[in-house]
Amino acid sequence: MIKIKRSVVLSAAFLLVAALILPAAHAEWDRPPAAGEIIVKYKDNTSAGILSKIHEQVETRLLERNDRLNLDVVKPDGQSFEEVLEAYRENPHVEYAEPNITFHTFETPDDPQFSRQWGLKKVDAPSAWDITRGDSGVKVAIVDTGVDHTHPDLSGKVIEGKDYVENDGDPMDENGHGTHVAGTVAAFTGNGTGIAGMAPEVSLYAVRVLNEEGTGSLDDVASGIVEAADAGAEVINLSLGATKGSQTLQDAVEYAHSMGALVVAAAGNEGVSTPSYPAFYGETLSVAATDSEDRKADFTNYGKWVEVAAPGVDILSTVPGGGIQTMSGTSMATPHVAGLAGLLASRGRNASQIRTAIEETAEDISGTGVYWSKGRINAREALQY
Repeated sequence: MIKIKRSVVLSAAFLLVAALILPAAHAEWDRPPAAGEIIVKYKDNTSAGILSKIHEQVETRLLERNDRLNLDVVKPDGQSFEEVLEAYRENPHVEYAEPNITFHTFETPDDPQFSRQWGLKKVDAPSAWDITRGDSGVKVAIVDTGVDHTHPDLSGKVIEGKDYVENDGDPMDENGHGTHVAGTVAAFTGNGTGIAGMAPEVSLYAVRVLNEEGTGSLDDVASGIVEAADAGAEVINLSLGATKGSQTLQDAVEYAHSMGALVVAAAGNEGVSTPSYPAFYGETLSVAATDSEDRKADFTNYGKWVEVAAPGVDILSTVPGGGIQTMSGTSMATPHVAGLAGLLASRGRNASQIRTAIEETAEDISGTGVYWSKGRINAREALQY
């Protein structure tokens, strides 16, 4: 079990959201659990025959099997959702059962004439590039809506992982969120076009787990995290979150950590101090958003459970179709940190060393110790640590 920063109560129904600006009033359950699916995690050494028998007994259809996490995704065929969920939870062969929740991405694009990338200057990225611009052998995974790998600022550096929405090998972004995140991490720099990225020479590993509307299931997101870890990603960017914890999500994060990946997660956009997941898990590096004056963004979640802050207001980055656009949110802050982690990985640092370097060199701006525990990141100082 991975370390959690404080105790939580797991609710039977909850919503995961991609961490862009979203008014708190919208953070509600938009798919009732009774209409959904169930994730069932089995205890070790449970045979396939027993699993099949369990499904028959509770009248469910097997939709998908995840061997890495040792779980099934099922849907009730006869009984009510609550009856089936309770039956699984009472079965001695089941470790846990929980609703297969829905992910959402909420975008707030701003005027595209905001042409300056103030965030890179604020975290001293240009000075960091004098030390390293990254290494193509380092992979930063974008587990999101996919990535437009044909974008001029990204073309040739994107490794195409699985598309869990279409169940194929082309994780093309049909929403925009993932491509924006990817550009902040690693857009080409000095190529005479578009924008610059935090770690312009690293490779991007794209996994699509959210559809064109920005929605997707918990089991797909967990599978995407596991795939990125299996692919050898040194850093996994999760610009998404939930107001309540999930055992499946926690297991996936724990697996990625055990494989040596640093998981960087957005703190959330409700503007409150209550936890967001997976950012609240002890094995993640959680990120809040700041503006160009180093002030806490009004939308960002905050608290001592958040480790660092990074620029997240009016961030200019890539969007599908070859364009650029500004967006705001902790989704935009998180890839600044993931990109810095990619630079550190390019210098041979492991996940623990990367985390220490980022945390210990973060600048003590106003709000440090209250809104976040360490400060706002500084790329040059982290690379010199």
